[in-house]
Amino acid sequence: MNKKILVVCGNGIASSSIMVSVLEDYLKEQGISGVDVQKSSLMDCNADKYNSYDLVVSSTKIDNPDVTTKVIVGAGLLTGIGEDEIFDQVKAEMV
Repeated sequence: MNKKILVVCGNGIASSSIMVSVLEDYLKEQGISGVDVQKSSLMDCNADKYNSYDLVVSSTKIDNPDVTTKVIVGAGLLTGIGEDEIFDQVKAEMV
């Protein structure tokens, strides 16, 4: 079963690209396959887009009550601070 992760940041360029790379490396190291990791900007997303994914990893909190997909604030993937907790949450959603 394929799962989809959406990674979002302000402009959908730098931060999200780094987070995608870190997540893909982590998933590969964990032997978790069949996960499609996409990126986008916060401005390009609405509740329907978020809800079409299995998990959202965002550089900032998403404050939208219509978003039913689990959202993880993944800023720690950029800094390394709290990275293990983020990985644990991602793994829990993907297996």
